Amino acid sequence: MIRGVRADDVEALAGLFADWGHPQPAEMIAAQLELWSATPCSAVLVEEVDGVVAGLVAVSATPHLARPGRYARIVGLVVGDAFRRRGVGRALVAAAEERAREWGCDRLELTSSRGRVEAHAFYPALGYEEQSRSHARYRREL
Repeated sequence: MIRGVRADDVEALAGLFADWGHPQPAEMIAAQLELWSATPCSAVLVEEVDGVVAGLVAVSATPHLARPGRYARIVGLVVGDAFRRRGVGRALVAAAEERAREWGCDRLELTSSRGRVEAHAFYPALGYEEQSRSHARYRREL
C-alpha cells in the first residue's frame, strides 16, 4: 500500500535513511517532513508491506524556464534492506510518476551516485535513459 508519509512514520524512516546511507536523527527527519508538506508540488510517499514502512520516494515538481510546463524530480528513493527485490522500488517509482502526471509534468528525472551499482541497472529497466553523457552536473556548497 502506497500512501503519503505521516508524522508517526519518523522512527521507521530513520531506519530507512540509515539503509540508504544517509543516517539522520528523527528530529531532523521530522523537520524535513514538515518542510516538504508545506511545499507545493512536493510529496513524500511510503509503501507499507504487512504494516511496516518498507520504502519511500520523495518527488517534487518545478516549472521549466525555456519552455512551457513543468518537470518532476525524484529527490530520494530508498527501500529497506529487508524489502529489496520485492517490487517495492518499482511501485514507489510508479507512484512518483503518477504524482508527476497529476501535477502536469512532462518528464521525471533523478540522479544516482555511480557507487549505487544496483540502481544503475534498476532505472534503465524501468525505461529511464541515462543523460550524464551529454550533460555535466556541477555543485557548490553554500
